[in-house]
Amino acid sequence: MKITPKILHIPPFISTSWDQISSLYIQAKSGLPHLVIALRDGALVEVPHLTQREIDEIFQAHAHFSEGHSAPTTLPSFLDSAFSVSIPMKLDGSMLDSLASQLQHNPDQANLPQIPTHILSKILTILRSLGQSDEMLFDKPQPNCHCTYCQLSRAASGEAEEVVIDADLKFRDWEVSQTDQKLYHVANPLDKGEYYTVFLGEPIGCTCGCKNCEHIRAVLNT
Repeated sequence: MKITPKILHIPPFISTSWDQISSLYIQAKSGLPHLVIALRDGALVEVPHLTQREIDEIFQAHAHFSEGHSAPTTLPSFLDSAFSVSIPMKLDGSMLDSLASQLQHNPDQANLPQIPTHILSKILTILRSLGQSDEMLFDKPQPNCHCTYCQLSRAASGEAEEVVIDADLKFRDWEVSQTDQKLYHVANPLDKGEYYTVFLGEPIGCTCGCKNCEHIRAVLNT
């Protein structure tokens, strides 16, 4: 195994650069944690038989790479200024140039924040007022891309994109909290009297007595 700031090499399972990896997560199989590596092309690579130390090193390396290659966290400046007023409005040459530059797919903006619906609507209104049809302006948006072009394309085609906040990403069936090293408290959010203790050491176990229970899976999914 080789883990560097640029590559992840785990023969015979995977050898690739970090920029080709979109996410990492742990999946329990037969009571044992398996590392699952999600690639940017949609492929999933499962790596079994890793020690907890190796798993921690891989997650830490991915976190360091991600922090050093952070995606844009703010909207393009022309969106904040050009569409803060109501329609109809007068468009000057620079504004039109800025708008035109956004009408193409831009992978560098793939992780752009969701543009507010009312701003997308204003942009489309302007474009349509200039005699441009949606079919002339937009091709099919790229999957999982949030660049300005792809967001406009989805809005034009009527595809409503659900905005997911961090709280929605939490495991909903069980509330999980860590109480000690490798020790977790798993509670039923609807019945606080139902709770279990999960241990992720050697061997993995749960106070419910099952080796592959939903409580262990809840901890591994957090």
